[in-house]
Amino acid sequence: MPPPDAFDLALPALPLLPVESIGAGIDLVLLHGWGLHSEFFRPWLPLLTPHCRVHLIDLPGHGLSPEVSPFTLPTMAAAVAQSMRAVASRYAVAGWSLGGAVAQRMAIDFPDAISHLTTLASSPRFLRADDWMHATTPHALELLRGGLRRDYAGTLAQFFELNMAAKYAPLAAELAKLGAARPPVSHIALDDGIALTSDVDLRAEITHIRSPVLAISGRLDRLSYSQSSAWLAAATGGTHIDLPHSAHVPHLTDPEATAQALLAHLQKASPR
Repeated sequence: MPPPDAFDLALPALPLLPVESIGAGIDLVLLHGWGLHSEFFRPWLPLLTPHCRVHLIDLPGHGLSPEVSPFTLPTMAAAVAQSMRAVASRYAVAGWSLGGAVAQRMAIDFPDAISHLTTLASSPRFLRADDWMHATTPHALELLRGGLRRDYAGTLAQFFELNMAAKYAPLAAELAKLGAARPPVSHIALDDGIALTSDVDLRAEITHIRSPVLAISGRLDRLSYSQSSAWLAAATGGTHIDLPHSAHVPHLTDPEATAQALLAHLQKASPR
């Protein structure tokens, strides 16, 4: 039996997060990764907005959104879901990297609100373990956190360069400039985010997800390995698409294929 909708439970008061809505059609929420903000979806929107009403939301403590306490995955998911209540009662959600974990949490906790779930270079667990070898290490996450605190713009440039094939180097430089489009992530979100990302493990709850699942991965990804997306799709009876020339940002390095897969997924029937 799926868990009760978390809005039926006692939740702490959470701040509303700003929601920017663009386009017309199927309601689709896009959630970005840790340490970033929703402007990193902006280059992808022209492929989506002719078909979807896209809702951009900065995760708590990122970009234009206030922080939440406690800074946990359930609280972040609840803050996004609460902020969407006045916008749409039912919608699809697509999350990139940590945003994909928030999206999974939303599909578990708020099944009546989530029509379709898509993950982009994400995973139900981010850290390597004896029974989960296709994942990153605590050291890699700590290096990223430290870099973002010291030099946000420079670390973003390095991050995109490392997570794209060499042929995408000009695109990596352009994407890094998007970091300045909104305020940098708060130090609280960076510091608590490292603990949150380290603790995420949704594998035991994945079977509670009722909505159709699409897991998109990049075969060259060394943060969220494609095997993680394959596992997620298999565990939920969903679909896995692995893009052979992409790494951790498949929606930007292979935008047409990623958008085509997402839009096709949104046409699937969704149980209520």
